[in-house]
Amino acid sequence: MELTWTNFFARRVQRITGSQLRSFFSLTERPDIISFAGGFPGSDYFPKPEIIRALTEILAEEGHLALQYTPTEGIYHLRCYLAHKMVREGIACQAKDVIITGGGQQGLDLLGRILINPGDPVLVEEPSYIGCMGTIRSYGGIPTGVKLDSCGVQPVSLERAIYKLRKQGQAPKFFYTVPNFQNPTGYTATLQRRREILSLASRYNFLIVEDNPYGEISFQGAVPPSYKSLDTGERVIYLGSFSKTLAPGIRIGWMVAGSGLREKVLLAKQTADLCSNSLGQYLACRLSKEGLVDRHVRRLINTYRRKRDAMISSMEQCFPPGITFSRPGGGFFIWVSFPTSYPPARELLFKALKKKVAFVHGEGFFCGEGGAHTARFSFSQPPVEDISEGIYRLGKLFTELEESSYLKTVRNP
Repeated sequence: MELTWTNFFARRVQRITGSQLRSFFSLTERPDIISFAGGFPGSDYFPKPEIIRALTEILAEEGHLALQYTPTEGIYHLRCYLAHKMVREGIACQAKDVIITGGGQQGLDLLGRILINPGDPVLVEEPSYIGCMGTIRSYGGIPTGVKLDSCGVQPVSLERAIYKLRKQGQAPKFFYTVPNFQNPTGYTATLQRRREILSLASRYNFLIVEDNPYGEISFQGAVPPSYKSLDTGERVIYLGSFSKTLAPGIRIGWMVAGSGLREKVLLAKQTADLCSNSLGQYLACRLSKEGLVDRHVRRLINTYRRKRDAMISSMEQCFPPGITFSRPGGGFFIWVSFPTSYPPARELLFKALKKKVAFVHGEGFFCGEGGAHTARFSFSQPPVEDISEGIYRLGKLFTELEESSYLKTVRNP
């Protein structure tokens, strides 16, 4: 009998569709392309000498532990360090509250596994992180978009979404948010908005999953207090990561969750991978306790600020007036909106690739239809000179488009 793989796939696999994330990765690997596509940290800025030194010491002093399985919840010293870090950020936390995960993405996946039933609605910012929506859909959940502006999610829109679900006999399981320098917009939720959303979570009884991979990459001082620090109960689940502050390759993140959730998370993680990367945990712990991670973040802030400034300055100089863009106070991303008279950003991307420049069109960041005339630009990876050159090429492309018969026909039918 001929082997047909589709006969063996679980039904839930049918819910997993191709992700733009893989195409982002391929665009960033082409040396001839100036890529604003991938949301990666700058590869040239990893503290490689310090990592080599620390790994050498770890293997010499603790190799018998660092190369072994570790507890599912993570090594104790790293959890202690992270608990103290959370306390410094205003979050009531002890080592027992911290679970080490395989990056922030695994934390989200574990929550999907234990919280989402097929058909459950899950509230997300719109636009939102693509990886979040993929995870929700993989467990049969339905991402439900809530309108976002430069101050964060709009409470009125959130309440309207909940009311609509209730009319259908449904209720959201949780609200997923990236409150600081959001992916893809770069927006940061104000303190007032955070308080209002927390109040709605209490009133309508849903959880908040707070994902904070970019909060430390702030160009303008401290960000507003976290949802978790404002939470008086156990309604907020906090996800953190070393991917943007140290290196994504070590695959170390963490979750801070209440006692009612922790045991189920640990059971789910135990069946997923037994434990997180042991050597990565020892490395993150040693470099953090030495103060290297904090010093490295300060260097990254200066570097990424220069890149952000270069991109904004180039956009101001090169883009036609009808194109608008966000001005983030940190993180990796600038959100660009094109006039509706332009072709969709998906088509603009193909034109840009002919100029050897890449960005991400915005449609994939929306739950349904939407975002056709938007795009995400990442400034974290390219050198400053490539940022200036890439935006110059795009500005020339868009200016030529403005002067083309296509736009004249659209505007004057």
